[in-house]
Amino acid sequence: MPTSPTFPLHISVTPFFCQLSSFLFLPRLPIALTALFLFAGSIVLPAAEPQSERAAAVLATVDGQPITDRELERELARVVRQRELTPAAFRQLRETTLAQLIDRLIVSKYLAQTGFGAKAQEIDRELQRIRKRLEQQQLTLDQYLQRSGLTSDELRQSVAWQIAWPRFLEHHLTDQNLERYFQQHRRDFDGTEVAVAHILLRVESPAESQQQAAAIDAADKLRSRILAGELTFAEAAQQHSVAPTATDGGRIGSIGRHQPMPEPFAQAAFALEPGKISPPVVTAFGVHLIQCLEIKPGTKRWQDVRSELESAVTQYLFRWVADRQRPQSKIEVMNAGQKEKT
Repeated sequence: MPTSPTFPLHISVTPFFCQLSSFLFLPRLPIALTALFLFAGSIVLPAAEPQSERAAAVLATVDGQPITDRELERELARVVRQRELTPAAFRQLRETTLAQLIDRLIVSKYLAQTGFGAKAQEIDRELQRIRKRLEQQQLTLDQYLQRSGLTSDELRQSVAWQIAWPRFLEHHLTDQNLERYFQQHRRDFDGTEVAVAHILLRVESPAESQQQAAAIDAADKLRSRILAGELTFAEAAQQHSVAPTATDGGRIGSIGRHQPMPEPFAQAAFALEPGKISPPVVTAFGVHLIQCLEIKPGTKRWQDVRSELESAVTQYLFRWVADRQRPQSKIEVMNAGQKEKT
């Protein structure tokens, strides 16, 4: 297995925090989610909130290493905070967060195998710093573990991650790699704007796969009619779109890559050339057809968007490692009391 990703990169990346923001109808959450999983400049301790006495339930294992419901609840609490979510959005967030925790264990295994993992003495040194920080709050480490619901093994794993992952990033987030990534994904970062129109077909019950499939099929047939010249995109929007823009032929105007649009919509729009029409695109609003009307090139250099590039490449690296390590990992997900093996 290769021990280093290949640059330049030729794939499009959908950051995890963009995926979440798409279905939560929230502004993107780079700080909360990226810090949660991928960035760790200093050791971050979970809040020492009192926990119930019940035993933790194992939700999944990676090579025998468990992920418990308490661990998932801690991560969800840090992401959700005071936001109000619908039950459907929370269920989706829970599933996505569990998948991310599984991937983090997979990536941790890769880091240990390739020399980036934290050494035992490094973990012990950091735990000693944690003890001193807790003493300032008049807490012992054992008291902190009891209050937060953490085991000593879970704390060591968390500390190991927050040492190893930044070390891996420091090795790969070089100027050369950032510039190459920028060249491969220029439109995503240089301030380019795309003027678009869209047709929206509503799905009354998004959780119903049959309804969604029917809407996708209807959108696909409508796209074929437009491409065959039976009607124009604007005419199709006026006749079939349920969006407020229907009366104007579906015209939205110009959008930027990182504006608060649903990520699948923005990603599809920026992949189009002028005059082209996307295949059906599913968002929380329904099923879209998107037409690119005009591209207004941006002028930003890679140095101008360094922080955004670092975030995007970080997400890419995480996905790259998880995908390559996964075939070597034994993953078990407990589903309604049963195990699903992958």
